[in-house]
Amino acid sequence: MVRVKLCGMMSEADVAMAEEAGADAVGFVTEYPVPVPWNLTREEAARLVRAASPFVTTVAVVGGTVDEILDIARKVMPNVLQLHGDESLAEILAIIDGLADTGIRVIKALRIDVDTGLARFEKTDPVRAAKALEGSGIAALIVDSKTASMPAGTGVALDQDVAARVSEAVKIPLILAGGLTAVNVAEAVLKVRPYAVDVITGVEREPGVKDKKKMEEFVKAAKGLDAER
Repeated sequence: MVRVKLCGMMSEADVAMAEEAGADAVGFVTEYPVPVPWNLTREEAARLVRAASPFVTTVAVVGGTVDEILDIARKVMPNVLQLHGDESLAEILAIIDGLADTGIRVIKALRIDVDTGLARFEKTDPVRAAKALEGSGIAALIVDSKTASMPAGTGVALDQDVAARVSEAVKIPLILAGGLTAVNVAEAVLKVRPYAVDVITGVEREPGVKDKKKMEEFVKAAKGLDAER
């Protein structure tokens, strides 16, 4: 079954709407080092993590230095920590090791430039980068789009051929992100066969403002496909 993460939660009302829509996971962008509309302080994120239902996975989306990320993780205490910056392989290993006693699982976003098709990582070929990340011990890999103006939450679709090649190359769970909406998510799931999908702008009325109907339609479109496969 395809899982759904609804990201960019800003309030307890957002979390409640996401849960009612059927989300498996909710995401909190926490002290991200680049200005984005969804940024929360670690105190705000910790409060919303505690507000989530016990069977909904909470995800803190972060970037920055290893020490900053570890401090955020220990303050927020999400189920999952999502690295969404330019973390090196050595930094990823240090973060995983630094959280070994917490039970927090670490996932990593592989951001792919929509103009060049190159990955923002030490290895710029998306498949080679994905294979290197797979060996780091991360619990799952996210493939997401990146533009010149936005590091994440771009609203721009990722090349599905590239995403499909990455999906075929790795054995760890693959999470598909980048420009997904209720209109295109079913087709994307069919082509890429991800473990889960991740959306932020595709369920908003405007940046930072969630739309309940869009949330419901997105989850239905992503999960409704399962009954037909």
